[in-house]
This record gives sequence, C-alpha cells and structure tokens, in this order.
Amino acid sequence: MTTASQEISPANRFAGALVRRERLGRGLSLKGLAHGICAVSYLSKIERGEADPSPEIVRALMARLGLAWHDDEAFLASGRSLLDRGFDAVLSNDEPARVALREELAACADSLSSSPLAAEAALLDGLLSKPVRPVDAELEALLDGRLLGLQRLAQHRYDNALRLNPCAHVYLKAGAAAYKSGEKNNATAIERLRRAYALAAEEGRVHVMLSAKVCLGNCYSNQLDFQNMEVEYRVVERLARTLGENDLLQTISYNRAAVLIERGSYEEAYEFFSAREDPSMLDLHKLAVCCERLGRRDEALAALDRVGTARREEGSDVAEDLAEKFCGLVRFRLENPDYLRRPEYGEALLEVFARCRAELPIGFAAFHLPWVREWYTANRQYRAAFELERDFPLKIPAPAGRGGAGGAC
Repeated sequence: MTTASQEISPANRFAGALVRRERLGRGLSLKGLAHGICAVSYLSKIERGEADPSPEIVRALMARLGLAWHDDEAFLASGRSLLDRGFDAVLSNDEPARVALREELAACADSLSSSPLAAEAALLDGLLSKPVRPVDAELEALLDGRLLGLQRLAQHRYDNALRLNPCAHVYLKAGAAAYKSGEKNNATAIERLRRAYALAAEEGRVHVMLSAKVCLGNCYSNQLDFQNMEVEYRVVERLARTLGENDLLQTISYNRAAVLIERGSYEEAYEFFSAREDPSMLDLHKLAVCCERLGRRDEALAALDRVGTARREEGSDVAEDLAEKFCGLVRFRLENPDYLRRPEYGEALLEVFARCRAELPIGFAAFHLPWVREWYTANRQYRAAFELERDFPLKIPAPAGRGGAGGAC
C-alpha cells in the first residue's frame, strides 16, 4: 500500500485513469472488477491515482477489462528510443526527420497509447502535427518538467513554456509568435529570437539557428531597419547554402524585393518580380504594384489578369481570398483614377488592412500603410491618420500622385 506522502508514478496514474474509464464505460462495479485481484478499497485508490500498484496487479486489471497493456521492458526501451528521437526532431526543427518520425510513431500509436508512455507519445504526436495540438487534461496531468513546458508551447502559453523549458526551440516559437502578433511586440520578438539563436548554437541545432535568423531579418524588415535586416539575411544565406535550403534562399530574395517596393525602389523590384518564371498570386500582386508605381498601367493589368490561374504558395500565411483582395485593390486604383473619392475603395482597403493586422505578421499591414495613410489624408480623417502614425512609427514613402486623385474631396 502506498502512503499519501509517496509519489505515484505517472504510468500508474495513467493506468488507474484508464481502468476507471473502461470500468465505468462497461458498467462494472469496483467489487466486480477487483474480485480475486485486490481489495475494493485498493482498486478505488488505484483509479484515483492514490496508490502505486505492482505491474502484476495492473496487468490483471487490464486483462479482466480485455485491454492490451504494454509494459514489458523490451517494448518500453524501444518506445522510449522512438520518443527520444521524436522530441529531438521537434526541438531541432528538422522537418524531414519530423515527417519520418511521425510516420513511425503512427505505426505503433495503438500500442503506445496502452502503455506507461501514453502521455509522452500523445504529446509528441501533437507537436509533430500541423497545426500543433496539446494533449487533453487527463494526459496533461501526467506531464511535468520540460515535457509540461512543451505542452504549454502547444497551448501558446509562451511565458509558462519558457519558464518550464527554456530551450532554443521554445525561444524560437515564442519569438516567432511575438513577431506575428504585431508591431508592439517587435522588441520582445527580437530579444527572444536572439536568445533562440544563441541557445541553438550551444545545443547544436542548426535548423533552429536558421529559423531564428530568418525571423530576425523579418522583424527588422517590418521596422524598415534595412541595415540590420541585411545583416541577418546574410547569415541566413550562409546557413541555407550549407543546409541546401534553396527554397529559403528564394524566400529571402522575395523579401528583399518586397522591401525595395517599401523603399520606393520600384525599378529594382520590378526586375525581380517580372523575371519570376512561375509567379504566385503574391508575386503578381507585387509586380502589379511595381508597374502601377512606374506608370505601366497596361502591364499592371496584364499581371492582375494572370492571378486567377497563378500558383498558390504552399505554407503561405496569406489566405487565398485575402491575396485576391490585395490584387483587387490594385485593379481598382488602376481602373478608377478617382479611387480616393470612392467609398467602396476605402471600405475594401480598410478591411484588407484590418485583416493584415489581425491575421498576419505586421509587415503585411506595413506594406499597405501608404495607401491607408493616403486614404485618411485625402478624406480628411486626420485623427485616424494620427493614430496610424502613432501605431506605425515607420518612415514609409507615400504613393506617387497620379493627378485628379489627390487630396481634394
């Protein structure tokens, strides 16, 4: 019999909860299940997680319920090895390893879920999923220490996750979340991402180093701090070439070209976007903006005409309908020189801007900021324009005037 002061093993707490769930589901009494195995009072304590039964009692209870229970040493050793490799892949941000291990984990999911490793296996499966998902409350009660920190990470409780498991991966995810949540958290994002990079170097997790630097570059890009953006992106390029991450090199090139638009270097940005061999919707949007700014109306409209059949970017943060709205705004301006007098344009623009702020990293809202500022100023909404400058303390070029569409209202 286990005293109240003794700690019950997580495995037996899970076994007790499983026995209780199955017993109640089958309408069995405590007396009926316990007969010939243990005292009724002892079974009650097992189910409540207040007793640490022997492996023999657990197996006997499971057998009477017709449940498989995998607790032999060979199985547990193999299972722990799989879980160790799985958690290492998660913490290393190693996508190919994550995919392979998720398949391996799925192959023995039933056995693991009926074993002392059930809680860890469920947590790992949730972390390997997209989007990640936490385990339920029953299994969470069996986690502690660093594993509970990963549970908090899956729940997006980043401060708690960092307190429980202050490793490179957790700092990376916490920093990325701060980056995506908006301009007010940029300083927090940068601090956490720098810590993620430093810890990843210590832990030998090069993919985390790479992801941290990408996100740092994006943070500085959102602040229009192009000097520091370039410092980070140059590190990204070196790491990406070493790891053979060619798609990431393309992403960096795209980000740099998008920044050229924000800096008013439309000709340079045009050279990049017009040369894309298989442009996505977002590529065509940027190309149309370049052409709009350069006075190439027909070419801009031709780019927008290709949006309907354009490639959809895998893994993009931008929902397809929102990308279409981006393009629709450019078309409206091109087809309506008096767009600043059109209420429907303002409604569409402000809807897009609000969705960018709510759904996407702040850089997307910052990209549309010049047109929002233009709309507020042209329509004498000076308070809204002031609040915009307060919320976005960035120096962004205003749209070039095209005559007839300016401040008169």
